[in-house]
Amino acid sequence: MAVAGLAAVVVAVVGVAAWGLRPDSRAELRAAPSSSPAAPSPRPVSPGPSASGTSDGLLIGIGDEADRASTFPLTRQAPVRMLTSWYNKPEDLGDFMASWRTTWVPRLYRSGYAMHVVVWSGDTEGPVSTRYGTACGRRYPVSSRFLDDIRQLARIFAGAKAGPPLYVTLFTEFSTYPCVDNEWSSDPQSTNYYLALKDQYRAAYQILHEQAANARVSLGFGGWLATYDYPEKGGGRSLIGHFEDLMRMSDFQSFQSMDDNGHNPAQIRAMTKILGRYGPVMLAHYRPNNGSRATFASDVRQIFTDDYVRDVRRDGLFALSFMTNDNLAADPATFQFVKAAVTRYGRGA
Repeated sequence: MAVAGLAAVVVAVVGVAAWGLRPDSRAELRAAPSSSPAAPSPRPVSPGPSASGTSDGLLIGIGDEADRASTFPLTRQAPVRMLTSWYNKPEDLGDFMASWRTTWVPRLYRSGYAMHVVVWSGDTEGPVSTRYGTACGRRYPVSSRFLDDIRQLARIFAGAKAGPPLYVTLFTEFSTYPCVDNEWSSDPQSTNYYLALKDQYRAAYQILHEQAANARVSLGFGGWLATYDYPEKGGGRSLIGHFEDLMRMSDFQSFQSMDDNGHNPAQIRAMTKILGRYGPVMLAHYRPNNGSRATFASDVRQIFTDDYVRDVRRDGLFALSFMTNDNLAADPATFQFVKAAVTRYGRGA
């Protein structure tokens, strides 16, 4: 193998280790939902000024699940106008989400919040039959049951067409779903899996729009893909182009950034530039994957500056969602900084 190709392989392997490939931590983060939800305390919906002195700032979100995210201090004290929930597995629908259809969801929409659902799957990888041939990857996302469950999910989170939006990030970190991660052409079974996943995206996109008048749908990229390129195998940045057809049909673009080593600000810039060519961009979930308070504090102080916000807004970023409240709750000084930043740069739903 040529030196350049070998270097790309090394970078790709390092990227897999460093940029957030992990088991399902979202289920551990979610607390049991309240049995009798109360409406959020009334407060003004008007956004704070952005770096340009206008209301054209970032839509700021937070949450692993919307019910408790609505109670977080940042949500109460700053113009957080989007609440994020995670759908990880079919059991989530019955365990807690089904009851939200007549409780949390309509109440939060009435309070002016946009809703955001991140769809992720961490089920077992293995052989899958597809119309493209045998594939290998996570079975649930390409199953017929998945589309039935998406129909139910859409009905739970549906809102009025003229009301706050429902943003859906489908298949977040999808490049880890095949048996060979992050590469289009390294294994025919992985290529077949991606082709089948594309079909599921198109079908789910249609279902979401049919069942939820306020739906906006996107494909969820892993932010680490912007940090390396492996053209020989269609990996890294070269993988992204294989999904241009889906990006062009999508309502917006999504990616995550969960690096542990201080690279999130640069990664967010890079991914926003790449995806911004196809439409408005959302940072769908951000936090250091290892929970580092120091990394989080450094990241937010680099991200929330006039120059940085101006640049990423110019490149297409319209929304950013904090994945958890943990780092904010652990450090009062960082909480006060983020509260002031969201007040300055946040905008309404």
